[in-house]
This record gives sequence, structure tokens and C-alpha cells, in this order.
Amino acid sequence: MNFEPILLGKNIEIEEGVTFGNNVVIYNNVHIQKGTIISNNCIIGDSDMRYFKNKDYENKKTVIGKNSFIRPNTLISQDVIIGDNFQSGDKVLIRSGATIGNNCSIGTMCDLQGNLIIGNNVRFHSNVHIGMKTIIEDYVWIYPFVVVTNDPHPPLGKLLSTRICEYSQIASNTILMPGLNIGKSSFIGCNSLITKDVEEEAVVYGSPAKRVASVCDLKDSDGNQYLPWQNFKE
Repeated sequence: MNFEPILLGKNIEIEEGVTFGNNVVIYNNVHIQKGTIISNNCIIGDSDMRYFKNKDYENKKTVIGKNSFIRPNTLISQDVIIGDNFQSGDKVLIRSGATIGNNCSIGTMCDLQGNLIIGNNVRFHSNVHIGMKTIIEDYVWIYPFVVVTNDPHPPLGKLLSTRICEYSQIASNTILMPGLNIGKSSFIGCNSLITKDVEEEAVVYGSPAKRVASVCDLKDSDGNQYLPWQNFKE
């Protein structure tokens, strides 16, 4: 069924072919493009206390690209721009200042802390935490329970930006310390602690992680060369 959303405020634009589940709340200055599905109990364009204390306060623009699918209990704050063909898992949180490209998938229980940039064709599995100021380029794949940190001396709040370059893969339970550069087409093994920059096409593993191979040395279970980033384009 297509339920009527709860609209809070003005300047809400909903294009044709948008479908809503039950109990969807939309704040002001939200643009939802055609063909998008927003499932039950989602909040789009969520505001902060200023909205409730100042009747004249207007949220910054939030855009959900066309043909997106947002699963139940997801919260997307104001000032978030999401491209076409986006998919979320359940209970995803995307905070203000996030920009997400086309054809991205953000898994269940992911926490994107805002003021970050995510490119096109990026995929997060479940339970990924991405700190503010992170930059993630195209075709990056991040596995469950990865944490990207940003504060080298908490709680001082002097945040550093980490860049994850295109075609990189980061395996489960990995922690990235603040201010790093993860090189293009690199592969980080599971349970790793990344404390320094990762070279392009490097395979790193461990706590702290060390280079153990080149991605060109990787083999699949049949002994064939395995180039992980190429899978994204297939």
C-alpha cells in the first residue's frame, strides 16, 4: 500500500511514482525524486533543536535521488544529498552534510556521521561506522563492523579527514585511525588496525597492519588471479 507521509513544514517536493510505507515523516526542504520507495517508520530531512525552538527556522535541502529504496526505520538528516538508485538497509543513520553518489548501497545499522563525501557505486555491508570528514571514492566496498575514525586526541574534536581511494576493499572488523590515505585498488584484511597510509594495490593485514602482498598476487579458490576491484564493474 502507498500511505500518505506526515509532512512537517514547507518546500517539500515529491515527484511522480514515489511510494511510502506507514509512518513516514518528512521535514521541510526535502526533494524526493521519481520512482523512490520509502518504507515504514523512516524520517527524511530530520532537523535539530533549532526547528523546534524557532518557528521561522528552515532546514537545509535534502535530496533523495530517483529509483531509490529506503528500508524501514532509516533516518536521514537535513542537508543530505543522495544520488540515483540508492539502497539502504534497515535502521540506517545518515547525518547532516553527507553527499552520496549514484548506485550506492548502505547496509543495515550503518552510521554515517555526516560532513562526508561518498562517490558512485560504493557498497557498505551492515554495521559500518564512518566518521565525519571521510572521503570515499568510487567502487569502494566496505565489509561489516568497519570503523573509520577521525579524532586523534578525543575529545578535543580536531577532526582529520581519511580518504579511501577508488576500488579499495576493507574487510570486516577493521579500524582506520584518523587522517589516513588508503590507496587505489588496495585490499585490507579482516581484523586489521590501520595506523598509516596504505599504498596503491597493496594487501595489508594485522594489528597494526603491514603490507603482505600486492593485489596482483591474489588468487581465487581455483588458483586464478583474483583482482577484487574488477568485480564491481561486472
